[in-house]
Amino acid sequence: MIKEEIDLSKTLSRIKKVDIEVIKGDEIKKETIIIKKAALGQWKMLTSSIKKLFEMLPEMLKAKGIDNPQKYIEQIEIEDLLQLIPDLLEFATDEFINVLAIGTGLDVNYIEENVGLDEAIELAEAIIEVNNLFQVVEKGKNLMGLWRTVNPQR
Repeated sequence: MIKEEIDLSKTLSRIKKVDIEVIKGDEIKKETIIIKKAALGQWKMLTSSIKKLFEMLPEMLKAKGIDNPQKYIEQIEIEDLLQLIPDLLEFATDEFINVLAIGTGLDVNYIEENVGLDEAIELAEAIIEVNNLFQVVEKGKNLMGLWRTVNPQR
């Protein structure tokens, strides 16, 4: 049997839509948030904010009783990361909201006032997917390994 490889760069959706319910008084209004891949300028802000979140992760994982937070982080999958969001919010609410604001293009105040926890998780998942964050990180690690091979003095 021949196994066909799928080129994710061609199948990866670079736009996702997430519906949220905005409550005004007694009315519920459905709004659709469109998340697009980050351009390079936005990418720098997004990765900087995500880095701050990841720097807080070991402390949060220790508080959750995880013995070796660094090993856990190295092996984390997207599903595991998304399940940690409610706990991460206890440690880094402002930074998490900042990631959502950068990744969606929404105003921080809009997110604080209108986005629920379940919707925040959907938005985070969409930001991760449209920007292909896990594969980008993996490719970055591979490039660093290649650089060290080419320039062993560094």
